[in-house]
Amino acid sequence: MKYIRLYGLFFLSFVGLNFTIQSQTNPAVQRFVLNADYNRFWQNDSTMYVEISTAVYPSLVVLHQDSMGYHGKVELNINIQNKSDGTFVYTNRFNMPIHLADSAALAKTRSIVNTTIYALGVGEYNVAISSCDVFNRSRKDSSIFSVTVQKRPDTTALSDIELCSNITESSDQKDSFYKNTYRVIPNPSCVFGSTTFPLVFTYMEFYNLNTKMTYSIKAQIVDSKGEVKKYRTHPHRFSIPHVVDVTTLNCTSISSGRYTYEVILSDTLGHEIAKSRRPIFLYNPNVQSTQATALSERSAEFSILSSDECVDEFRKAKYISQSDDIKAFDKITTTEGRREFLEKFWTTVEKGEAGRSNLTRTIYLQRVLTANQRYKTFAKEGWRTDQGRVYILYGEPDETQRFPNSGDSKPYEIWNYNQIEGGVEFVYIDLTGFNEYTLVHSTKRGELQDASWEQLLK
Repeated sequence: MKYIRLYGLFFLSFVGLNFTIQSQTNPAVQRFVLNADYNRFWQNDSTMYVEISTAVYPSLVVLHQDSMGYHGKVELNINIQNKSDGTFVYTNRFNMPIHLADSAALAKTRSIVNTTIYALGVGEYNVAISSCDVFNRSRKDSSIFSVTVQKRPDTTALSDIELCSNITESSDQKDSFYKNTYRVIPNPSCVFGSTTFPLVFTYMEFYNLNTKMTYSIKAQIVDSKGEVKKYRTHPHRFSIPHVVDVTTLNCTSISSGRYTYEVILSDTLGHEIAKSRRPIFLYNPNVQSTQATALSERSAEFSILSSDECVDEFRKAKYISQSDDIKAFDKITTTEGRREFLEKFWTTVEKGEAGRSNLTRTIYLQRVLTANQRYKTFAKEGWRTDQGRVYILYGEPDETQRFPNSGDSKPYEIWNYNQIEGGVEFVYIDLTGFNEYTLVHSTKRGELQDASWEQLLK
């Protein structure tokens, strides 16, 4: 995407929100400024929705005060022109009213945001946005940029990254910010930080996903040298080919400046499948750029987990945790404490210390997700079954032998791992007839061993 007037937008968001409020009919002292941004989402194979978001600041608008509060109005004109023949495909003119009940509301309101959506076919377009203060039309601002609309590829693809000040679940389809079960509030200034929006919310759409495949989704903030300042990654397996992805990153620990926000979709081996990126600006005046302020990748990995998410993750890590770990974790009640515990726990695991398997957190959680898909039963989540546990610990078997019902024999399976201890096997039997295969024998050291397991088939 192409973004224009970025430096002007950056400055406004740093200082514009602290301007003295104008409570009379005189023009505000500062220059009138419009923020504008756009994002593209495929409607079908040959048409995209282009969402244009704009923001104006009450502190920069001439306001009239009466017994009902403060009133202002901004006029917006959005013209979209087809480059190929010069025709205007959209000409949209409307007003953004500003009404704030009292001085407290006026002081708290950062900006008034508006979003309009346009369906555009494949091609190149010029977009011109102009705005003015209705109570003083000499106060105006404008923005011009180009938009490219392409056919949706047959392979996996990502939409633009929409930077947002807030995203919440919603069922109110009459809300102008409603989109795919969410209330999505864009941030056209593209500026985040401790004095404005400490959390970076992003909305995206993924297309042509393989429903039989487990993906790794990584969202990250990267500086001009390519160094990752903060990131979040998680595995996911999708049940439908076209989905919505919402992510949140806390950016208050990163020094002020221009960065790139990236979302990378990869397979479980780390091979990149699709990628989307865009500029973002951070303003954290209390963070000095000379300090080593960025969180380590490992710390950032846990900083976004809620207390319940920490508990759920450690519960699923039971197969590689020890009794001392469990006792220690049970004594921790704070969210921050649980995050720090998980960080140290996974660091220890990944170093192969204390006799643990040197699994990585990403691989382990990806296997949990796959186990839930494959081995779920009527009574248990997939990761809690015997087959789920073995899959999580040892991965995909080199060979699987399946034996269905035969006469009076119960169905059973044998998994072979050729690279473990010179070759081991795991034997499972559906003892109850409800498609839950119980481990009855293994040649792996430390696992259940029963040389007479075949008697259980009767």
